[in-house]
Amino acid sequence: MILIIAYGNSLRRDDGAGLVLAEVLERVWKDRRLEVHLESVHQLTPELAETIAGEQVSAVVFVDTRVVDPGVDNLKVQTRPLPPPENPSASMGHHVSPEVLMAYARYLYRKTPPAWLVTVPGVDFDHGEGLSQVALHALSGVPDFLRSLPRDWPLAASRE
Repeated sequence: MILIIAYGNSLRRDDGAGLVLAEVLERVWKDRRLEVHLESVHQLTPELAETIAGEQVSAVVFVDTRVVDPGVDNLKVQTRPLPPPENPSASMGHHVSPEVLMAYARYLYRKTPPAWLVTVPGVDFDHGEGLSQVALHALSGVPDFLRSLPRDWPLAASRE
């Protein structure tokens, strides 16, 4: 199963773009008859390590909005694999990064499925609903983004 962990706040304009992207990914993968579970949260917390270590989880995809300057060239959805986890002791707060969360899963539950971070650009994080033109434009490019990846991504790496 692909576990999607989307985090952000839809009441902070572009901060909700990652949540929208996660729903698109979930729909696409379900249309491909893949087993998918979506967790949408405001922030990453240590409790998610147990979900990551779930018996059925084959891959984890973290989805978030990245802050960009409106004038930058690369305003597209991006993905990168997360490196193998280190020890979680470096960041023991309640809000953690995807890397630290993966380290918690490894340290506490002895499981670390392959993981990626997928981000959509955002420029407006003020209070309010709706997305900026930058985020909307990036989300409109999701079909091209998905075509650029292997069809069986993110599960391909879990079989290697």
